[in-house]
Amino acid sequence: MGRRTFTDGAQLVALGALHAGVDYFVGYPITPASGIFSAMIKGGVGIAAPDEITALQYLIGGSAAGRKAMTATSAPGFLLMAEGFGAALMMETPLTLVLVQRLGPATGSATMNAQGDVMLASGIVSGGFVPPVLCPSTVEECAEITALAVNVSETLRVPTIVLTEKEMVVGKRTIDLDKIVLPPVANRAVYAGRPEEFQPYGNLDERDVPPFRPVGDPDCQIRLTASTHDAAGFIKALDPKVRRNTERLMVSRHTELLPACRVDAQKGAEEAIVSYGFTNYAAAEAVRRLRAAGRRVTHVTVRTLFPVLADQIAAALEGTKRVVVPEENLSGQYCRVLLGEGLLRGQDVVRINRMGLCVTPEEIVAAFVGEAGEGVVKEVRP
Repeated sequence: MGRRTFTDGAQLVALGALHAGVDYFVGYPITPASGIFSAMIKGGVGIAAPDEITALQYLIGGSAAGRKAMTATSAPGFLLMAEGFGAALMMETPLTLVLVQRLGPATGSATMNAQGDVMLASGIVSGGFVPPVLCPSTVEECAEITALAVNVSETLRVPTIVLTEKEMVVGKRTIDLDKIVLPPVANRAVYAGRPEEFQPYGNLDERDVPPFRPVGDPDCQIRLTASTHDAAGFIKALDPKVRRNTERLMVSRHTELLPACRVDAQKGAEEAIVSYGFTNYAAAEAVRRLRAAGRRVTHVTVRTLFPVLADQIAAALEGTKRVVVPEENLSGQYCRVLLGEGLLRGQDVVRINRMGLCVTPEEIVAAFVGEAGEGVVKEVRP
C-alpha cells in the first residue's frame, strides 16, 4: 500500500523545497499561500517580513549571499513583489516564488479557486522577459515541480515561478508518499578561477550563465545592479556587449531543464484535451468517461506553462481535429497563448471557462457532445 498520508499541497511544496536545499524562506501571510509559509517556518528555514515588498528584497539579499531563497504569495502580494522580482532577474540572483492563485480581480475572494494569473505570471517582468513558470498538475507533483523550479533557478541563476491554485495547496487528499518523484539536487556553479579575473556577469558556462561568488567575498569584487550593465557589473547603456549580456536573461532556449508535458495519447484519437493545474483532475476523469463511451481522446497535461513547450504540444496534438481547453478564468488565457503560438491550427477549439467554481468532468464531457450550458463553453475557429 505504500506510505499513505492525508495532507495538502502546501506541505508537499515545502517537502520539495527542503529537498532541493532551500534554506532561506521569507514570507508574509496571505490566503491561500499561508500554509506554505507555516510549513517552511516549521521546517526551520522560514522568517517573516513586514510586507511583500520587503520580502522580495530580503530574498535578493539572501540569494546574493549564497542562500537558496524562496517565497510564496497570492496575486495581491505578487503585484507588490513585481519590482523586486524583475530586479532579481537583472541581477541574476536566483529565487523561487510560489504563486497560489485565487479569485480576482484585486483582493477578489481569498477562498475561491482560480486560474486567472497565467498572463500576470508570464508578464511580471518589464521588457518582455518571460520567467520560467512551472505548474503542478496533481497534489503529489507539488513536491516535484517545486524542487524542479528551485533547480532551474539555481542552474540558470534566474527567478522562477511555481504557479498553482488554492484547491491544490489547501485541499487535503490521501496520497502515497512512495509515488512522489523528487529530482536530484542542482546547485549554482561557483567561480573557482583566479580572483583578479572574476567578473560578476562574465566567465560564462555553456548555458551562458556566470559562475557565482557571494556578496562579501574577501577575494573577489562583487558588483550587483538591476540596471543594464557589462560583464564586470558596471552600469552601461546598450552597446553590443551590454545587449548580449541582457539577452542572456531570456531563458526560453533552455527547455531541456523544464518539466515536460504529460501525454496520455490514444492511438487514432482525433479529439484532445489540453489542461494544466488543478483542472487536470477533472480533465483526467472526463477522458476516462469519454473513452468508456467509445470516444478516442488524447490528454495533454502542460506542466511548464512558460516558456511554451511548443514542439511537445504540437507533436501531442498532431492529427487531432478538435481540442478542448478547460480553464478557471473568463478569457481562456492559456488557450489564447496556444492559439498565439500557432499550436491550434486547423482544429476546432473549444474553451471551457469558469470563474469562482472548479471546472467539472461533466462540463468537459458535455463540451465533446455539444450539450454544455450557455456561458461555459465557447468555440473558437482559428
